[in-house]
Amino acid sequence: MRACRRWLAYILACCSIQNARLLLASNRRATTGLGNAHDIVGRYFMEHLEIPSGELVLAKPQSTKTKMYEIDYGVTKARAELALSAQVQKEHGILNGTASLERGVLGERVKSTFQFLPPELLKATMAWEKGGKIGPSPFSASSPPEATAVQQTAPRIFHLMTRQEQAPNPNSRVTLSAEKDAMGMPRAKLDWQLTELDKRSIRTYYRVLGQEMGRTGLGRVQLREWLLSDDRTWPSFISGGWHHMGTTRMHADPKHGVVDANCRVHGIGNLYVAGAAVYPTAGAANPTLTLVALGLRLSDYLRTKLA
Repeated sequence: MRACRRWLAYILACCSIQNARLLLASNRRATTGLGNAHDIVGRYFMEHLEIPSGELVLAKPQSTKTKMYEIDYGVTKARAELALSAQVQKEHGILNGTASLERGVLGERVKSTFQFLPPELLKATMAWEKGGKIGPSPFSASSPPEATAVQQTAPRIFHLMTRQEQAPNPNSRVTLSAEKDAMGMPRAKLDWQLTELDKRSIRTYYRVLGQEMGRTGLGRVQLREWLLSDDRTWPSFISGGWHHMGTTRMHADPKHGVVDANCRVHGIGNLYVAGAAVYPTAGAANPTLTLVALGLRLSDYLRTKLA
């Protein structure tokens, strides 16, 4: 009689922050945590920078078609955004980013993503969607009367909202806190750090956009004051998009990454990581489709390996 042991695979799919937390906290045998022989686990945490950055004033609002760039929150499924070509990005040495358009008036207070979408509004929206979207969306109900008035007129002024990738930064990281959760496990501590390249990229993007708007006669772009200061300081309303990425980045060399091309943790034969935690860079688009594709790819790989 021969005993056989079935090969098992373990997959961490707990989001970028919690994946790093679990690896770092698994330190009974590997004192620095699993897969962390080179102090990479938790590093390179990235978000999408989402922040009001300027205003666009159209020269001919009646004849400028903007419908594809506008959104009715809770109703519209998708919208277009303004982007620079890859060639222009390369010429200026900047990161990839886009700008979305939101109708408004000059001088009004514009909120970043975290300010516009507080937890209670997100919960109300999920309940509204689950209930069949009966009545106006919570977004519409929370809009001030002047916002509705602006929606009913031809758009001349748009607030420009940035969505930009973050430069990979080893100092932007997740570590373990001294505080413990109810299970006695150390909580995660996030130190989200940005670089001068992040801010310079946003400023350069809008300067190029403004030059192009002026050249074509479409309008003028005004930058927000926070963009005119030095490249090291950021406003208090800096925001992300709840797009957590990095912390267990992919790289062929274990000295520079946590997982290999198959999402396997370096040095461990049957431990894998799924999700946006393996991204070495963030790009400017929402990460969902890519992380789903990587998840399906990992599933196919393991199915073959386990067969």
